[in-house]
Amino acid sequence: MKALIAVLVLLVAGCAGSLPPPPPGAVVPDLRGAWTGTWGGAPLTLIVIEQQSGHGDSGLVIGPWQVLGEQYPTVSGVMTSSIQGERVSTRMDGLVGDAGGRLVVSVRARSRAGEQRLTLRLVASDQLEGSGDSQYAWGPQGPVQLVRGAQRAAVRVSRWRFRS
Repeated sequence: MKALIAVLVLLVAGCAGSLPPPPPGAVVPDLRGAWTGTWGGAPLTLIVIEQQSGHGDSGLVIGPWQVLGEQYPTVSGVMTSSIQGERVSTRMDGLVGDAGGRLVVSVRARSRAGEQRLTLRLVASDQLEGSGDSQYAWGPQGPVQLVRGAQRAAVRVSRWRFRS
């Protein structure tokens, strides 16, 4: 019993060190669909397949149950970026929040080359802008501009299922 309490204390202490994501927004529009544009001048595509509630970077989750922390709107799908001139697709996950009255999407993707991060704000119902960086020097860096594709693409994408 003492060992279980010690493990729980260590888990809670370990979670306290990370900064929480931005607070969840009051109204989150449907972000599902294909978003295309550029990242640091190179082509970028985000396909948002799922949008739901999930746990943030802080809190305590045991198995499928969130014991401490808040639920946040999340997105998941596929990100295709250029790595050393080649188009590489990888799974992406993101948290949706509100920063200063604007919707912000914080995206993370991990490929074999390393982690990529994007911070995007919704500037119009079909336009995301922000910046991003890659864990590796040869990956994309800098400003990001995306526009949402046709609604037909969103319907087709919603039927796909990806495995982690």
